[in-house]
Amino acid sequence: MNTKNIVLLSYGNESEYLRAIFCILSISSWVLSENSAIQKSKIKIIVYTDNPQFFKKHLGSYNVEYYLLTPALMEEMLAKTTYIHRRKVFVIDLTFKHYPECDLIFIDTDTFFYAPPGALLDEFSAGKSFMHQREYQLDDAVEKFASFNQGHFPTAFLKHIKNRKFVIGDKDERFSGKDYCWNSGVLGLSREFASYLPDVFKLTDDFYKHSEWFISEQLAFGLTLQRKTKVQSTDGYIAHYWGKRQKILLDTLIKEVLQEKAAVELIDSDYIRTLTVKWQNDILNDLILEQAVISLEQNYWLYGFKKALQVILKDPFNSGIYRQLFEAVVA
Repeated sequence: MNTKNIVLLSYGNESEYLRAIFCILSISSWVLSENSAIQKSKIKIIVYTDNPQFFKKHLGSYNVEYYLLTPALMEEMLAKTTYIHRRKVFVIDLTFKHYPECDLIFIDTDTFFYAPPGALLDEFSAGKSFMHQREYQLDDAVEKFASFNQGHFPTAFLKHIKNRKFVIGDKDERFSGKDYCWNSGVLGLSREFASYLPDVFKLTDDFYKHSEWFISEQLAFGLTLQRKTKVQSTDGYIAHYWGKRQKILLDTLIKEVLQEKAAVELIDSDYIRTLTVKWQNDILNDLILEQAVISLEQNYWLYGFKKALQVILKDPFNSGIYRQLFEAVVA
């Protein structure tokens, strides 16, 4: 197995740091503790952060490499743009430059492992890649984003890519509404993919310049990987709680766990594995409840009641579910 760097980017506030710390705990519980010492030596965790001391205080002797994000470097990452997710492309590129012989797994901080990630560790090759999950065809994005008043972003993007050529690996490529959007909360990239990072930068900057769509980096990675590799999903073993409601839920749970323990070294791996399995189920339930609430508030009764029934059957004794559904109906 080739050496793999697991990379996280965490800066700005305590919630971000705590999410990253819990993600690292899940990595330790599901990836490192489940494998031999030989496999452990093949995995390096790298955290790009503006506050390494916060991590060291909580993670203690955990084997983590920290890369300090200075204010000057944070600005350099943006390349005179206002697009903050460009920093993800930058740290991936920087890691490949520092470790050209290593494969790379980039993980957003609002993620955690909840099952053994065998494929992610064992099935890397030049023609394969990993992202969190396939979400939707780009043609469907306008209606999807219009439901929360952001339909103008995919509209501008689709207009921009129509009948236009883009270069990936010195080859002309065309994109269309038939292409799929993949979530980039996880990016598993073989070391050979490093040669495409200049193209990902160009696509990211071009997409954001002409659409201002906040997922421009995700589109740049997803479209490039779909053209040059076979993309596999990591949804079966990594949870990604990117929604606002789910972040509030998990931030509370993570803070409780980390405050409860005097030192994270004392947190048993079995305990973390049990938590992550439960929390993954909680996230899925909350997503269904959120869909039900939004639909009922907007008078989409059939879909709303269908989702309401679905979440009630999954958790029938949760009084909070009934309260939120009632409030949505009478709103």
